Amino acid sequence: MLEKIDMSKYSPYKKMKQTVNTREITDKRVRWPYYEKDIFNGEVKIRIIEKKDCIEVAELWRMCYGELYGSSLKYDWVLYPNRYEATVAFKEDWEKDSLSKDFCMLVFEEVQSSGLIGAWALFKDDRNLQVEFSIGIIHPDYRQQKRTMKIVSMAEDYIKMLETDSGAEYMTAFCETWHNTTQFLCFKQWGFKVAGIFPGQYTRWNGNQQEYRACEVHFYKFIGDAEKFVTKRGEIVLLPEFERLWDVLEETNNRSENMGLTIS
Repeated sequence: MLEKIDMSKYSPYKKMKQTVNTREITDKRVRWPYYEKDIFNGEVKIRIIEKKDCIEVAELWRMCYGELYGSSLKYDWVLYPNRYEATVAFKEDWEKDSLSKDFCMLVFEEVQSSGLIGAWALFKDDRNLQVEFSIGIIHPDYRQQKRTMKIVSMAEDYIKMLETDSGAEYMTAFCETWHNTTQFLCFKQWGFKVAGIFPGQYTRWNGNQQEYRACEVHFYKFIGDAEKFVTKRGEIVLLPEFERLWDVLEETNNRSENMGLTIS
């Protein structure tokens, strides 16, 4: 709940009005849409995490994305099953958790074995009306299969639900740089635009108790009419070098696509 302050006697550093619309500040909320879907003729189910999954999915995260070990507290909770209860929205408590929990996790279940073969964690910021496509994994045994890209690309189905049903207006994503699969999906399939490359943004595990700092590629996407509230060139103030960078980003983002994949 927003605790309102009388701001009438204060003023912003610079009042934006030339290129941007404004609106009243309200108590903003993002709600995770419920999701469950069978694909590949019922061989794989994509669903919201349940409490019984915590130990198994934490082990899967350790196997597939051990690089999170010792890294940002925002994300490393996925490696520790005892931290899930306080952090992620569960199917069993969906009515409450879909509003109150900052993280949502979809799991990919192989129906025949009842084993988990992948997961995807997302983060929301209610006040910023933002959803971050945070981290995702696929079991190593499935990474080279032809249908793996289709399993991963099911994220697009949930993206569409978030665009229409969550209340969010701004989506972000960051992608690792030890492969470019998710970079391709964000930029060429899901309609995200690149914001930049952050050298050394996060520490990453490198085996045993060793770490390094990894580079991340950042993306963004506006939902609905959100872009009309964004300050435009001419009103923002940039160094000349960053004006040229803006040109490069605009030219690059003209090649962003929202093609999607056909999945059955």
